[in-house]
Amino acid sequence: MSDNEGLLDDELYLEKVYLAESYKEMANDFFKKQDFERAIELYTKAIETDPNVATYHANRSFAYLKTECFGYALEDASKAIELDKNYIKGYYRRAAAYMSLSKFTRALKDFETVVKASPYDKDAKLKYTECNKIVKKLAFEKAISIEENQKNIADSINLEAMTIDDDYIGPQLEDGKVTVKFMQELLKWYKDERKLPRKYAYKILLDVKTWFMAQPSLIDVAIPDDSKFTICGDIHGQFYDLLNIFELNGLPSETNPYLFNGDFVDRGSFSVECIFTLFGFKLLYPNHFFMS
Repeated sequence: MSDNEGLLDDELYLEKVYLAESYKEMANDFFKKQDFERAIELYTKAIETDPNVATYHANRSFAYLKTECFGYALEDASKAIELDKNYIKGYYRRAAAYMSLSKFTRALKDFETVVKASPYDKDAKLKYTECNKIVKKLAFEKAISIEENQKNIADSINLEAMTIDDDYIGPQLEDGKVTVKFMQELLKWYKDERKLPRKYAYKILLDVKTWFMAQPSLIDVAIPDDSKFTICGDIHGQFYDLLNIFELNGLPSETNPYLFNGDFVDRGSFSVECIFTLFGFKLLYPNHFFMS
């Protein structure tokens, strides 16, 4: 290539650059006047003249955002980043496009890039915070939805398929209900370190679950002036401490109501015995025996 040919190529290149910049400046003017359609046309001419300038694609992306052509805006912003991975405005435009397309997780990633590169950009921080809140809100709603759609294990329990050994001589539910006799015998049964049949255990668990699920989170308890109301603290799975309370203060009844507060089962070796005793009395005296 001769020197003259080289100079000619340089002149043609500079002419192309100048023309592309001219289109961009005219497009910017129309953008300021909010004539976004005309701005898009001129940004397009700039891109056609010099397709390797990230700014042109980012600017047209912004114009597309203004006209709600979010797919085109995303495409242009991605092209700007492809041409210059350090061009922060490209990430900002792409994040805005993702936001408009409800692709909030992807938008958040781009906003993070912008905030890291421009930590003092208040607008970028505001957008990042807004997007982050949306992402967290959607994640929370998704988690709740999954929980609601999951089958409750209680629904899969078939009591009718469970049997009780013929040689069982312990406390018996009457018509599937907890009675005073059942609770009195249960305390003796547990004191002898014997186990309740699985069928009875599941029946008590299902019944107490049904009761608790139907109750409000906060209830008022009326205490007549001429009666007592016993409040107990943590029993921590200590079954013999629980028995001692009943021996000293009497078994729960409609005239001897109880409230058990705090940790029922956590540390002791007889946590199962404690919780089933409490659940049993709750089912027997639902309005005179309370657990909190």
